[in-house]
Amino acid sequence: MDFTLTLNFDPKDLEVINGAQQKVALAKPVSNSSANVIWVAFDPFESNSIQWSEEYWIYASTASAGKNGEKITKLSEVQPGPAMTGSIYTFGQTATFGEPVKNPTIGSGTFAAQNDMPYDKYPSLTFGLSQTAQVNQQIQDRKPISATSVLATQQIQATPYTYVYIWLEGHFESSTIVTDVTGKQTVAKFGGGVTEIDMSYDGKSGLFHQ
Repeated sequence: MDFTLTLNFDPKDLEVINGAQQKVALAKPVSNSSANVIWVAFDPFESNSIQWSEEYWIYASTASAGKNGEKITKLSEVQPGPAMTGSIYTFGQTATFGEPVKNPTIGSGTFAAQNDMPYDKYPSLTFGLSQTAQVNQQIQDRKPISATSVLATQQIQATPYTYVYIWLEGHFESSTIVTDVTGKQTVAKFGGGVTEIDMSYDGKSGLFHQ
């Protein structure tokens, strides 16, 4: 695992959070969309460890990308994964992704897909990136981190960032689109040599602090 995020809670705060039936939610920003998908949401312990590697898959779904609370069901995904950067995956009328084709116009850290599903079948589909995390030793396999509506015949390019947004969430689970975040968000700034971050929750501010 390339990155480790440790989140600590005071037992008194944990009682309040669990009493309010809230979870810890994590999201990751991607170039073509804000952090609009709950990557993983989990019930917290006093000390929580989240680990992941910078490996991504591209998925397709019929979920509505702009609908708050919409649960994403992945219908197709690049196989085998993880996806390659600097290449285009074509999604055709067989509802599968083809082999990656190198393209010099796509950067080394960018993933791309071409929506060639016929317009008559689906005028648009939702595409995004998915990523695996290990939360308190439990694998959360290839959960969506982004969702963007792509019209038939169009292409999507997505560049993931290493930052992680953290907040307390009372309504939604993992793999859910959120256009309105109710809790205050803390940003864990990974990257640039930073691979491990340890934070503690402050109930007064509703934020996590290093």
